[in-house]
Amino acid sequence: MKNRIIQSILLLTAIFAIGCGSNNRNAGNKTFYVTIAPLKSIIEDITCNDFEVNVLVPNGASPETFEPTAKQIAALNDAQMIFAIGLIDFERGLTSKLDNRSAIVDLSQGIDILAGSCSHVHHNGHKHGIDPHIWTSPRALKQIAANAYTAVAQQYPDSTKYHEAYTTLLSRLDSLDSYVQNRLTQAGTTTFMIYHPAYTYYANDYGLQQIAIEHEGKEPTPRQLASLIDIARRNSVKYILYQPQYSKDKVDGIAAEIGAKAAMTDPLCDNIIQGIKELTDLITE
Repeated sequence: MKNRIIQSILLLTAIFAIGCGSNNRNAGNKTFYVTIAPLKSIIEDITCNDFEVNVLVPNGASPETFEPTAKQIAALNDAQMIFAIGLIDFERGLTSKLDNRSAIVDLSQGIDILAGSCSHVHHNGHKHGIDPHIWTSPRALKQIAANAYTAVAQQYPDSTKYHEAYTTLLSRLDSLDSYVQNRLTQAGTTTFMIYHPAYTYYANDYGLQQIAIEHEGKEPTPRQLASLIDIARRNSVKYILYQPQYSKDKVDGIAAEIGAKAAMTDPLCDNIIQGIKELTDLITE
């Protein structure tokens, strides 16, 4: 088992060295947009950094409360392609605000959408109880990459370079999938605890229990908190995860009750492949 994990690490490292060759940055002065930061590297990898890829939700902001500015809407109307998760409230509202709504690529196609206790604002038609965090699982990321490449290939059907880059990206995601599965199996990890439930798809794909402190944007009641602490103790939880968008103070007291530590993890990080690997290393420690 250890050898398999070492092989997975070597694959993850080696595949990063396989590139697109020379690139043509800003080819045709076309601009792409992604709604959230984790999508940026996926699109850049597939298109060999040939295009400027801008992120709508600024660093440190929450997609759950974000609304694009008038300036951003104007920029989106000039974009060639807009890659969206398709499940976040503000994304769903874009269709009524853009003239070039046909430029939007819904990356959730083909993914089984899970229910979840999200704290999203629902005034834009977001279906209550849908968990949008599909990008946090390597297996869902493969479908996201497939959807992105299909859209790019329709625009550039003669580009063998982009097909090769997409194939390389899939190899990286396959290696990440194997790495996660092997680490979890070796460690015997079955449970992790987090303030905001951002890893529902990760948990579902690898048979894990995600214990979320927050429920639909609300703090737990004293009775609920006591139950959560009991579950965490029985499962020997070592860390309570929290995102940069939330205060560490919210988990420090609970961690002390359990005898655990607060640990930050960022599902909105720029390098989502590395972010998933670090999450896995943390919960299997």
